Amino acid sequence: MNSTVLRRHLAQFSAQLAGRRGFLAMPGGMGRPRIQTFRESQEFPYTRKQVFEVVADVDRYSEFVPMCTNSTVFHSSWRTENVVSREPGLPHPTTIDQRSVQAELAVGYPPFRERYMSNVVLEQPWRITATAVPGGGIFTHMCTIWEFAEVVASTTGLPANPFVQQAARTKVSFSIEYAFASPLHAQAASLVFDKMARSNMAAYLARCQQLYGTPVRQ
Repeated sequence: MNSTVLRRHLAQFSAQLAGRRGFLAMPGGMGRPRIQTFRESQEFPYTRKQVFEVVADVDRYSEFVPMCTNSTVFHSSWRTENVVSREPGLPHPTTIDQRSVQAELAVGYPPFRERYMSNVVLEQPWRITATAVPGGGIFTHMCTIWEFAEVVASTTGLPANPFVQQAARTKVSFSIEYAFASPLHAQAASLVFDKMARSNMAAYLARCQQLYGTPVRQ
């Protein structure tokens, strides 16, 4: 999108942005773009494996992720490495098969539409990280992190009965940091990424419900 079209729409954007609570902004310093961050966590009534697979299914993001108009995984770029990974809450690191791939995402919210490349790293079963490829895109920095932790809890407040099967629950934590290369992009796209991030959890939960059904309350 050229700068003339962007400027034409900034006036109407400013009215919408003025009444919204923005992301936490980290100072960028002299001549450096400002990094904005957003974090959220929620319990999903599904297994960790199920939620992980939904978030890892980047090829289908355009079907359910807010404002994602296209998502393409370059399957020829898949790599698998044997790495040491330390999951929070565990006493010792473990060796896992870490997979990585490149993907192109297109995001849009009229009049804003852009594409960018990401490196996606999957540390099954507990973390997925996506980092925008630097150079030539709209970001100087963009990183999203999903983390998945099994929830073991008793609904009665008493210790869980080992002879009674507990409903599966997963704590899902999502965070995003980003900075735009252009101040013009930053003004025009703030609303887009604000709306996208704040509706992310609901979209992924709805996708779990679509694929796995509504969990039975116990």
